[in-house]
Amino acid sequence: MKYSERVLQVFREVNDIWRPPTKLSLSEWANQKAYLSPESSAEIGRWKSYPYQIGILDAFTDPTIEQLTVMKSARIGYTKMVNWDTGYHIEQEPCSQLIVQPTVEDAGGYSKDEITPMLRDTPCLQGKVADEKTRDSSNTILKKSYPGGALHLTGANSPRGFRRITVKRVKFDEVDGYPPAAGKEGDQIKLGSKRSETFWDRKIILGSTPTIKGASRVEANFEKSDKRYRFLPCPFCGGFQTLKWKGIVWPKGEPEKAQYKCEFCEKLIPHSMKRQMDEKGEWRATAPFNGHAGFHIWAGYSYSPNSTWGKLAKEFLDAKDDPELLKTFVNTVLGETWEEGGDRPEWTVLAARCEPYKAMTVPTGGMLVTAGVDTQDNRLAVVVRAWGKEEENWLVYHNELYGDPDLPEVWDQLDEILNYDFRHESGADLKIVSMSIDTGGHKDEAVKRYCRKRAAQGVVAIKGANTKNKPIVNPPSLQDVDYKGKKIERGVQLWPVGTDTAKGIIYSRLNNKIDPGKEAQPGYYHFPVGTSDEYFEQLTAEKLITKFNKGFPIKEWIKTRERNEAIDCEVYCYHAALRAGVNRIDFDRLKEQLQNRGGNPEPQQSKPRQRQVIRSKWMS
Repeated sequence: MKYSERVLQVFREVNDIWRPPTKLSLSEWANQKAYLSPESSAEIGRWKSYPYQIGILDAFTDPTIEQLTVMKSARIGYTKMVNWDTGYHIEQEPCSQLIVQPTVEDAGGYSKDEITPMLRDTPCLQGKVADEKTRDSSNTILKKSYPGGALHLTGANSPRGFRRITVKRVKFDEVDGYPPAAGKEGDQIKLGSKRSETFWDRKIILGSTPTIKGASRVEANFEKSDKRYRFLPCPFCGGFQTLKWKGIVWPKGEPEKAQYKCEFCEKLIPHSMKRQMDEKGEWRATAPFNGHAGFHIWAGYSYSPNSTWGKLAKEFLDAKDDPELLKTFVNTVLGETWEEGGDRPEWTVLAARCEPYKAMTVPTGGMLVTAGVDTQDNRLAVVVRAWGKEEENWLVYHNELYGDPDLPEVWDQLDEILNYDFRHESGADLKIVSMSIDTGGHKDEAVKRYCRKRAAQGVVAIKGANTKNKPIVNPPSLQDVDYKGKKIERGVQLWPVGTDTAKGIIYSRLNNKIDPGKEAQPGYYHFPVGTSDEYFEQLTAEKLITKFNKGFPIKEWIKTRERNEAIDCEVYCYHAALRAGVNRIDFDRLKEQLQNRGGNPEPQQSKPRQRQVIRSKWMS
């Protein structure tokens, strides 16, 4: 070999050594380097992506996508996709990562069952992370360090898991199984996402099997995305369509013979042709792309031997007569949310029926004024209603008083409301005769201090009790104790409230329609023009769902949005009305008394009152 040729060969060898690895998409990396482990796979060995998985995998590494949401059923391989993304960013593009499971125990199990076997059985990852049996603290069950980054694992129930870490990629798994908040620190998706704020090329990945409609986090995020669905061509007419459950048909009593009915030519497609359809399939967005890609995929596309159309049909027949089994089928097979029945009205319907009376004034039918107060860490939410015959009622006031309940300012504002003269249509002035204040949360001592001094004005401290069929008003108990645990004489009383019962009654009454032929509308809820949309959204923020415990159905109220203070205030306001005897008052006699006291002027002819008007934050 000539000298020049030898030098050229050396340069080539050196260049090969120092050449950076070929840039691969995640699907290419997985097909070339990923291996399935016996701990978590029915089949072991080299991974091979199915056609429908390729688009989802490549979205993980698409630099134009900042957020990725996958709303999916079981049996589509999503957990493995998350695994391969983790391995890719250990070997191909090292960076720090965070994976959030529903609980810390789930995170530990995922680490042992998925991550550790992947690191052991994938050749390109072997040796990247120190062995767990060594004393190297860089590799624990919940933290694994490697050149260029570290993998952190935590549970959504652990606020500590989100502290003191900075990561480029955040992966939220099974988000519909998360508790409402991470301790006292709030929403886990917001907490986790903040860990990546310093990276211009960060990636936030969120995936889950959905649960209850209106309370599903994965569905809420999918709705904000470009909503991509898998379109497959009919092998007979070529028409592209998404697979839908209603398209799977079978002869009566023979679910094993299920086929797919084309929505265009209506020919029956056998399950054996699904693979060739998927190989020609396309992911298509159905909404504008704004950096957030969303995928919906369900078991009808799956290649699992337990997901043939015939087996899915049999699963449906086995589940259709049991509400809990049918709910599981909808969530885990169809990848869709389960919509519960219930009496919750639409907020837009309530907002549309506002009436032309002014806030802070009381229409003719309202003669007993009560208030309900919900206590938050930084504010008080207040509802004031006027009650009349057969519990017909009018919203007089709703607002939020901002301030720390441990300090006097916010209570001074509440005092202004408690002592305010609400002008009745007769011309008389009415005061709040009963007020119920929630002690829930972290401000119970502040609530009790306020109530103790104003007991003579009908102000009481309450505590919600989510017990089935519990009365709304229950006998109070003394709560104040000294440092020795002895009850304080004449201490503040705590009134338990049957909140579930109250919500059921209120939501039922909100669906009532007014009868023009009646003077009194039993239980009807009135609202003044100008009531905010936020109030109505909070008022309808809960839904009654059915859960099964050991085969027995149990009704439970769940939040469908973060803010729900209005419905809580309405419950407490109703409690205050019942405690004041709203269903025992002779309203006809009370009406006569009000007319005599106020002179019964015509509303449009009444003169402005010559008195000082209190101006405060709460009068917005």
